[in-house]
Amino acid sequence: MDPCETPRNSIAAVHADAPAEHLFFAQYRYWMAGYATRDTFCLDCAWDVLLRFVGQDSAKVLYGEFHLFTRILSKQARRTIGWRPDICRCLCRDEYLALRLVAASQQGDLEQEIFAATDLLGADTVHALLRASRSLAQALKGRRFVLAPIKRSQSTSVFPHAPHGHTLQ
Repeated sequence: MDPCETPRNSIAAVHADAPAEHLFFAQYRYWMAGYATRDTFCLDCAWDVLLRFVGQDSAKVLYGEFHLFTRILSKQARRTIGWRPDICRCLCRDEYLALRLVAASQQGDLEQEIFAATDLLGADTVHALLRASRSLAQALKGRRFVLAPIKRSQSTSVFPHAPHGHTLQ
């Protein structure tokens, strides 16, 4: 059985075909891959994906916002932040938390923002990541990419290190 098909993976589903979530994960994954491999091809792919969703002016803004968000996340975390290849429909725990953080930022939900940011960074000092998340959230929202709100799920505490803890459906 493919790990993506196990019953626990659909505990907290996110709609993969929703443009906002699709754009978010494509960007997040390309940027994280770019940082991990130091391959600028990943960043070129991120740019190409943005151009499929928005015009060049909006793409420039979003490109910079995703760069800032993923850079702060990568640099300030006390551990390696997880991500999956772009084609995988399953979310790792860190991807779920990143989505939850930016969705909470769009909703103005401070409690959820702090929970997700603290869990991602493994530290109490989350101010820079919160600023980057809020800036990215507003840039996405301003271009009509509104992420669905995500509430704290029992699955993140029950399966904290599940390789395929959440599934894009």
